[in-house]
Amino acid sequence: MAGFFKNILLFHFLPAGIAIVLAFLFLRSNDDGPQQTVASRFSANTLKSLHNFDRFYPNDITHEMALAVAMKKGVPVLFGSSELTSHHLPGIAYRFFCREHSSDQFLAVGHAGFQCLAILTTLAANKPVLKESRITIILSPGWFEKQYASGTSLSSFFEFCPPDYLYQIYRDSSIDASTRRHLEQYIYTNYDKISKPDAVLRAMSKKKELPLNSFFNYPFQKADDAEIAFQEQRDAYLTAQHRLMEQLSHLPVKPYHFSNRQINWDSLFKASETHFKLISTSNDIGVENSYYESWLKGRPKKKVEAVEPDHNQEYKDFEALVHFLEANQLKPLFVIMPLNPLAHENLETLSPTIQEVALRLKEKGFKTLNMYDDNMKSYRKGVLEDIMHPYDLGWYQIDRFILSNYHD
Repeated sequence: MAGFFKNILLFHFLPAGIAIVLAFLFLRSNDDGPQQTVASRFSANTLKSLHNFDRFYPNDITHEMALAVAMKKGVPVLFGSSELTSHHLPGIAYRFFCREHSSDQFLAVGHAGFQCLAILTTLAANKPVLKESRITIILSPGWFEKQYASGTSLSSFFEFCPPDYLYQIYRDSSIDASTRRHLEQYIYTNYDKISKPDAVLRAMSKKKELPLNSFFNYPFQKADDAEIAFQEQRDAYLTAQHRLMEQLSHLPVKPYHFSNRQINWDSLFKASETHFKLISTSNDIGVENSYYESWLKGRPKKKVEAVEPDHNQEYKDFEALVHFLEANQLKPLFVIMPLNPLAHENLETLSPTIQEVALRLKEKGFKTLNMYDDNMKSYRKGVLEDIMHPYDLGWYQIDRFILSNYHD
């Protein structure tokens, strides 16, 4: 027993004490250092030229600032995954709403892997500026299928939750306990896969449910706290999002006017459907020719394997996302994407999960464009360009949904 307490003293309390003393001395020497202003360095013109980006990049806060300002001003923001990389389509939302040589503003965020937990972290890191936001969230049914039902990958988590976002979440005491536990549980579960975790990751990875957890974590938490305090004074990037939130949350801004426009939607739908027939002549499953030749010709249909919600991490992340939105009285729009039933096998096995997703959104009062359809006879060719990504016909439906709900 004496040896146990000796080890605790030597390897836990002593290192923590040394770290705290060193941090205190270092911070005292840096009290007069100027704090950089983040929001004041953001050009309002950026949102007139930046209409979409794929992810956040370390030590570059351009995208963080663009998203924060867009949500603060009420610029329409679209969260999605791989469908947002179809830059060639004129109907894709950020091209449709941002005409050339105009001052129109619209921001689309995401690429493959931007699933429910990554969306949740992005919103949590921007909580102070969400009140007037006009957000649309695209949900892909494929996320809830066996291949992706394990939830957001660690690589995607770090793409959409960079160090400055994680620090902001760590510091924001107004984030509700359920959301914080869900995010901390993700870090705890994946902690062993993280190489060289920093102090914020270490602090958020610790179990806190039991008093015994707190007792044994105490010396480590003190050491992490000291390291975080040290970094706060020396790492401007780490604290960038926190300072941005502090400034924008108190900064009056002129709301963006999302003007309505007269659009002949039926004409757009018809023209898109007609054109799709011309570029999908090599097959009868409603897939663009080059995609079919490269990925589907001579191969079996993609087999769908459903995972029950109770064992589906993506569904649990979806519920955590819905909880966060409800807890903060946010009402984004949702789009449930379709999958091409002509190119999938057993798609109907996924339908109960997608119906559960749609039902939960309806119960919580979220306006939803549900484009999912597992019926091969009623599926409209041209809504998708391939087996899961929208073609212009699908995008125009999304555009109409966004405009009709968000225009001033």
